[in-house]
Amino acid sequence: MATRNIVHTVTYLAWDTANNVGKTGDNPSVNHTLKWVKDGALAAVAGTPAEVDATDAPGIYKVALTADETNCNIGVLCGKSSTAGITIVPLTIQFERLPDAAPAANGGLPTVDANNHINGVQDTLDVNVVQVSGDATAANNMELMFDGTGYAGGTTKLGVSVSEVAAAGLADIWETGITESYAIPTATECTPAQLLYMVFSCVGSYAISGDKITTYDLPGSGSFNQAMRFDMDDATNPTSRTRDDT
Repeated sequence: MATRNIVHTVTYLAWDTANNVGKTGDNPSVNHTLKWVKDGALAAVAGTPAEVDATDAPGIYKVALTADETNCNIGVLCGKSSTAGITIVPLTIQFERLPDAAPAANGGLPTVDANNHINGVQDTLDVNVVQVSGDATAANNMELMFDGTGYAGGTTKLGVSVSEVAAAGLADIWETGITESYAIPTATECTPAQLLYMVFSCVGSYAISGDKITTYDLPGSGSFNQAMRFDMDDATNPTSRTRDDT
């Protein structure tokens, strides 16, 4: 097999059927009409054929195939000679996608050097899978942490109780005071703390005066202060309310 998609110089045989020998001196650039069958498609060969050596290789001729011509799975070099009784013997070539460089060179197959590192590959990493930063104990501790879990060890190896962490988190949420705050009437977003205080104000203490509803804040100081105010659509028989800009 040959490397695909590169220039190749191939040889072929011109056979003298009358004398049953290879034909020498057949002037291939004139007498030989060569064709290239590229995965079944016939085309003329771009290169000019030449005789290899009439004395030591009688009947053997050569021609260069371009990279485009060899960019196929199977190619067949064939043709005919204008000389009577001379046959061009077809040559079939199978091409593979193989490296076209020496091992360990750029574009070639990688090799292993004396340190068992891949040679011929840029930026090969020198990694010690037994140690971390030169410390075997650190590597063992890391293995113990992750062994059998797929993540950071779970509650036992980290020495952390998930239930205790959850309980502490819940205590922080439900037992820690939240600064009182209300979203302004024109706000397009608000914090969860503001939402909680606004809900508290709506269900807590309020006062009605005419078509106004005033809700109050936390009465920590002993007196009520306005938290929000709403406008009713009717002072006597209201059916809706909207927060006003006050």
